[in-house]
Amino acid sequence: MSSNESTKNEGLPSSAWLLFIAIITALMGMGLIGPVLPTLSSQLGASPSEVSLLYSSYNLVMAVGALITGAISTRLGIKKALLVGIVIIGVFSAIAAFATNIWTIISLRGIWALGSSLFFATGLAAMVTVAGVSKTKSIVLFEAAVGIGVAAGPLIGGILGQFSWRYPFMGIGVMMAIVFLLLFTKLPNVKEDIGTKSNTSLKEPFLAMKNRPIAVLGTANSLYNFGFFTLLAYTPLILGLDPFDIGLIFLGWGILLGISSYFIAPRLEKKFGTIKPLYVMLIIFTALLLVMGIFTSNLLVISGCIIVSGLLFGNSNSLFTNAVMNSSSIEASTTSAAFSFLRMIGGAIAPFLAGILAEIYAPNVPFIVGSCFVISSIIVIMLNRNHINLKPIIKTDKSDQTLKVKDFMVSKVISIKPGAEIKDLLKLFAKHNIGGVPVVNNQNKLINMISDGDIIRYLAPKEYSSHDFIYSILIEEGETEHEVINNKITDSIDNLITKRRLYYLNENDILEKAIRILSQHEFKKLPVLNSDNQVIGIISRRDVNNNLMKILSNI
Repeated sequence: MSSNESTKNEGLPSSAWLLFIAIITALMGMGLIGPVLPTLSSQLGASPSEVSLLYSSYNLVMAVGALITGAISTRLGIKKALLVGIVIIGVFSAIAAFATNIWTIISLRGIWALGSSLFFATGLAAMVTVAGVSKTKSIVLFEAAVGIGVAAGPLIGGILGQFSWRYPFMGIGVMMAIVFLLLFTKLPNVKEDIGTKSNTSLKEPFLAMKNRPIAVLGTANSLYNFGFFTLLAYTPLILGLDPFDIGLIFLGWGILLGISSYFIAPRLEKKFGTIKPLYVMLIIFTALLLVMGIFTSNLLVISGCIIVSGLLFGNSNSLFTNAVMNSSSIEASTTSAAFSFLRMIGGAIAPFLAGILAEIYAPNVPFIVGSCFVISSIIVIMLNRNHINLKPIIKTDKSDQTLKVKDFMVSKVISIKPGAEIKDLLKLFAKHNIGGVPVVNNQNKLINMISDGDIIRYLAPKEYSSHDFIYSILIEEGETEHEVINNKITDSIDNLITKRRLYYLNENDILEKAIRILSQHEFKKLPVLNSDNQVIGIISRRDVNNNLMKILSNI
């Protein structure tokens, strides 16, 4: 974990900028093929719907792959997961350069997307960790890198695509090799500062989708992505320009996307909140798609709309991501995985659907249909706005500083070592009149939390029935109740530690996060860790309530 205070008066650490560059390079693949779609269509004899599958296959695997990235990243560690993703991207993009038919490229592009999915989901958690700034600023930085990467992809595709459609694919392979070497040698081993001590299971992203903010914002973003990827994947086919000119148009689009996500979106959010600016961006985008649907044959209008849409996409993407990451109480990698799956479903369907609609009906129909999906996104958010938990940040009058967990926690921590017996734990509870303590190792690093409820569950029968409790826990015939209890309480507390998800807080997390986790998961208390993963405090419901009352009494 990294402290937020470390960069208050300093710039971002070099590792954050290195990761920023790596994200840009990895995400180039999303828009790389745009400028060469017409060339691929003509030289390989593929229809518009077939070449659009290069986007659809990529986005579909990105969506499905997002569901396993949490489990992979927690087992490999963030750095190894990033490196594995880079290797997959580089190898399969290079192989695609030597393909001889569209279906081979589609297949290779899908495998390539698995690496992008791993890198994309893990990259957000890594940026939150290594940047050393607030989660909001880290998300903005991440979205800016994504925007620049998506913009630079078409530019490189346009420049190299002038000579051959194969060169852009080779170029990505070479750049991934360079990024791999940089990350391997320069990026420190990083550990996500929000989440669980134990490995993330494959089912956790599925369970995370039950979280209402993730479900609502993921569905809305998926509908919005119908419009986004209609514009990104379909418009190169109707421009009638060479690869370089197409690349220039999308370069302008990407520059505005990066500027808006990094500079404009944070200011809009600070002044108006998250949801109101998001409504405005989606409404304007709906109107822009309708204009493109009306003036589809006008090159100047279509080109201008593509470039201007960068402003809308940068703001929308940043606002969507920031909203879900700040609304969800689940750790960053699992939230990112679940959200990425939902948001990319629309991106998987839209390119192929746009090609089919254009072939069956008319070139303008994809834009009209895309605008309808964006309207649906607005409706989803409006109908569920009360479930998006974007509470205002509480500030004190004296310092006007965001309240942090360290301002509310109890610094005197009562803990226990894993080798202790259950009876020692009971004595500790009785002596201090408490119901739970952190289990720590010799370096005072958190292993787990253990409570009086864990003791009751350990003593309870494995299967509940109408039989008397004491008799149901008897192990050997003839044992007395007293003997059974004495045997049980001399067991190690290791027997009480389960593989459940472990939630904890960083000392510099905002109070709002502590309140959200305590309420949504019905915890009584949470451990607070420092940058070395050492337990430095405990925050409970009582601590929060008592300190809030003190603040209110001074207003």
